[in-house]
Amino acid sequence: MLISCLELFGGIFLAIGLLSRLTALALTVNMIMAYVTADREALHSIFSDPDKFYAAAPYTFLIASLIVLIFGSGKISLDALLKRMFAPPEVKNCG
Repeated sequence: MLISCLELFGGIFLAIGLLSRLTALALTVNMIMAYVTADREALHSIFSDPDKFYAAAPYTFLIASLIVLIFGSGKISLDALLKRMFAPPEVKNCG
């Protein structure tokens, strides 16, 4: 139940860019565990037969969550909008 809620709401949060890095971290751990439990054979063949690793179901979601985890949600996201709305204005020094 917990994993299905994580995947449902985590996917929604990633799509709109809300709490993106925290969500991406949780989804990355989830996809790694999916490899360990469900696609162990693909995980063991990462170096001997990489095509099997790339073709496994969790691969696309793992890479997507890693990209968001590393680079963040971007300028067109709810996180960036909230930051612009609620962040204090920057003070520029003239001198």
